[in-house]
Amino acid sequence: MQKLLVIVGPTASGKTRLGIELAKKFIGEVISVDSRQIYKGMDIGTAKTPGEWVEATIERGSITQLFGTRKTFVVDGVPHWGIDLVEPDAEYSVADFKKYADEKIADIAKRGKLPILVGGTGLWVRAVVDNLNLTETPPNRELREKLDARHLDDLFAEYKRLDPDGAEIIDRDNKRRVVRALEVTLSTGKPFSAQLERGESPYDLVEIGLSVDRDTLNERINFRVEEMVANGLVTEVRNLRAKYGCATESMTSIGYRQICRFLEGNSSLADAIEETKKATR
Repeated sequence: MQKLLVIVGPTASGKTRLGIELAKKFIGEVISVDSRQIYKGMDIGTAKTPGEWVEATIERGSITQLFGTRKTFVVDGVPHWGIDLVEPDAEYSVADFKKYADEKIADIAKRGKLPILVGGTGLWVRAVVDNLNLTETPPNRELREKLDARHLDDLFAEYKRLDPDGAEIIDRDNKRRVVRALEVTLSTGKPFSAQLERGESPYDLVEIGLSVDRDTLNERINFRVEEMVANGLVTEVRNLRAKYGCATESMTSIGYRQICRFLEGNSSLADAIEETKKATR
């Protein structure tokens, strides 16, 4: 059975650094499980770890430069996957990611390396780890339009009431996913999470869950948001807004949504920063 190391934890808990350290120790490669880091050009607000794209193959943990081979995002000498998969206006589902991750795990293992999932998006992690059967419920367009007209906070509150287990793992700041989960729940009369049939995992798992005391975590989050702004978050959002607008799924993410409101004249920058901190907590 294929070995798989999984690292999960809240934002700013140290998942990324631990993933890199363990990848170096056990000759592994990291698969980022983050529903926002899949988007190209969304770097500062998604806290992508600085790295470089190289054309390389991996041999015994080192990077060997080649010509005409696949591009790999390398951070501190460790290959990272799941980064910059699609443009910000593309649709990308949990089913799409599960297929990608399963294929990438097999590819990493085939090369004799340890696959390491580093996760921030709960449902995406569970889809891979628990081998979820992501059978699609037919869309209810009329209901979806009604739900889409409502505020995200209102939608999530209703979804949490109807499906508390699902609310624990869904990306609560992704309106399209909350709308879809609520749509399925209301259309079928069954919680969305109960319809995610768990299969037999093909992996020999070791899962590490990180926890940090609330005060320390809040301090880290506050510092991270301030650092993002100092590093050019407003400019990044302004450029993305000019190309994609603020209504795309990617632009409803934490940080981007708040800065969009500022750029549209609906809040001050100070308020946008504070709202980003609160939403991240």
